[in-house]
Amino acid sequence: MVRTRQGRAASVIVAAAVLLAFPSSSCAASAGPGGDRPIDCRNWSRPNPQTVKNVRPVYSLTSEKWGTAVDVTLWRGDAGPRGEWHYWATLTGRTRPDDAVWLDVWPPGGGPWHRCGPFPVGGDGQAVSTPMAVWRDYTLVKACGRHDGFSACGRDKGAMVD
Repeated sequence: MVRTRQGRAASVIVAAAVLLAFPSSSCAASAGPGGDRPIDCRNWSRPNPQTVKNVRPVYSLTSEKWGTAVDVTLWRGDAGPRGEWHYWATLTGRTRPDDAVWLDVWPPGGGPWHRCGPFPVGGDGQAVSTPMAVWRDYTLVKACGRHDGFSACGRDKGAMVD
């Protein structure tokens, strides 16, 4: 089930929780469900409240197999010297080790999907985030996650419907 969250307060609370924990990970990880090819995103910026403004969710993803235990959210915020749109994915909720989040990117000029991540959860209840993809450099993005061994991705035109 894909649902859109409403309300600025919820956006700010979730974004703040995610900004507290960023585990280190190799961004050029092997491909799996979602992205067909790894992408080197080690130099991409991380979301933080000093540089990202107008943060809001594009969509949230819950899965029948996950119930309401965890949520994968695709976020958008304005960052950079010209206020470019940036997109990133978060995994929040009752997470546990081996859960992970990643961002799939459809590059300009066509696919296949490229994967930034996965970024694994280090401990129970930890929120994790991907680095931010800059909208001017990419055509499409989608948020993906893994919980209890089950992987799922949000709609593949998440940024386009924003």
